[in-house]
Amino acid sequence: MENSMDDEKNASSSKSSGNRRRKTPILFRLGLFFLAVFTYQAWRINEYPKTLMTPPQAEIAVVLGAKTKGNVPTPVFQGRIEYALQLYREGKVRRLLFTGAPGDPPQALVAKRIAMEQGVPESAILVETRSTRTLENLRLAKELFPEITRQPVLLISDPLHLRRAIQIAGDLGLNAVAAPTPTTRIRSRRSRIKFTIRETFAYLWYQIERRLRN
Repeated sequence: MENSMDDEKNASSSKSSGNRRRKTPILFRLGLFFLAVFTYQAWRINEYPKTLMTPPQAEIAVVLGAKTKGNVPTPVFQGRIEYALQLYREGKVRRLLFTGAPGDPPQALVAKRIAMEQGVPESAILVETRSTRTLENLRLAKELFPEITRQPVLLISDPLHLRRAIQIAGDLGLNAVAAPTPTTRIRSRRSRIKFTIRETFAYLWYQIERRLRN
């Protein structure tokens, strides 16, 4: 009787060990697959067009929000605002649409204040002050200002951000043209690696979200 019980225990232990051995290669292969996908997408994000030599004429430039410190934009957001002002002065766009809610005051209002201080009339400035991420930036901008679906718009952000942003804009029915900031403030190797990793995760998560919606 004892021998029979021992045999059953040994058989059960052997079966569990076999299951673990089978699972290990599967998990290893899944890990390698994810690493390959992540690395490829990170490369694509870094290779996305970093400059737009001659931006086309557009009615509106949509400026994606970024962090602020009180009433002051961080260097990254400042770069986006400055490029939007440059395009406005050059006559490339007639109006500027600033987006973003986080902060007190909201990011969009910080950008609006700077634009007005630089001579842009209030009538040429639109703001969206409820969004907290890129998808909301564009979705709420579309809801508030439906005219941006009827004509090409320039989408201003840092080069590493624009691959995802342009795809989101297209999914929302916007005819958006990438307008990467020519002097990105994400310059150091450490900053680029950090931003690329974060943006790659965000891009992959968006792909999951859009498939679940469909």
